[in-house]
Amino acid sequence: MDKNLPIGVFDSGIGGLTVLYKLIEMFPNEDFIYVGDTINLPYGTKTSEQLKKIISGVAGYLNNLPVKSIVIACNTATTNSHHLKDEMDLPIIGVIEPTAKHALSISENIMVLATNVTIESKAYENIINNLKKDENSKQFYIKCSDFVDAIEANEIDTEFSHALVKKKLMPFANEKVDVIICGCTHFGLYAKEFKEIFPNAKIVECAEPTGLSLKKTLEEKDLLNDKKELGKTYINVTKMQDNFKDKTKWFDKPYECLKEIKIK
Repeated sequence: MDKNLPIGVFDSGIGGLTVLYKLIEMFPNEDFIYVGDTINLPYGTKTSEQLKKIISGVAGYLNNLPVKSIVIACNTATTNSHHLKDEMDLPIIGVIEPTAKHALSISENIMVLATNVTIESKAYENIINNLKKDENSKQFYIKCSDFVDAIEANEIDTEFSHALVKKKLMPFANEKVDVIICGCTHFGLYAKEFKEIFPNAKIVECAEPTGLSLKKTLEEKDLLNDKKELGKTYINVTKMQDNFKDKTKWFDKPYECLKEIKIK
């Protein structure tokens, strides 16, 4: 495989840009192609069968470009992506396992905030239960699909967003929570809201642990590129939104273009 091919990254919307942001910092010489599958937003309320079909379509699009690796910058998609290894022969990196392991290295008193589908899959729960050592530690798994809709509507650090998070999390305010896992790549954008309720908790996002997993994989397969110049980033969406740029003002990394693509 050509090590100078780009790396594909995808999510249902803007959340995966939080992962892409960190990847650009960690791999400044790599090219990236991002797909925000906005036509199928949100992923977190769809059935497993629907998701597998959608994920095959997006990953297949990237694979056909081609790319040298795919980062699934979405927890919900990661839980429904195991079939991809039978559909394509390239490294595929999900966000859940590296994120869970990183959180456990900090503390075993963990709150996982994720979409309904991710929580119901028990993907985080199974990894944490298999690796935790303190049986007296506490874990909480909270369904928060409604956070995705609010974030996509640009309700970030607003009166509405703070009220929404308080309603969901205040029942747990007196629990010992050392680590909050943002088990949806959108949720790092609510760090301020989470800190209002759990000021001493460490917020763990998916981006850096996933980037370290990608780095290890590319090194093992000798796929880190040879270029000396800075890489280029291309952002695609499956349905153009009039306010996409307004919602992503925080994404201040340069990119070549924003265009709408069609995936069969």
